Amino acid sequence: MCTLFEEIARESELKGKLEGKAEGKAEGKAEGEAKGIVETGFDFGLSENDILERLQNKLNVSFQKAKEYLEMFGRQTV
Repeated sequence: MCTLFEEIARESELKGKLEGKAEGKAEGKAEGEAKGIVETGFDFGLSENDILERLQNKLNVSFQKAKEYLEMFGRQTV
């Protein structure tokens, strides 16, 4: 038979896993949107500054986060 403390610990662990999964999905979605913005911006000849501004406006992220996305998804050599 489980004790109350064991039951609370199990519920807490499950809640943590669900919250982590939701955060991971949200971050994945944001990265996918950022990749699309960066690639499309370069396809249309936008400057890096214009792309940074679009990332900030469309994704509601800080300048620093926009720079991270630009570095992550910027022009990649094949």
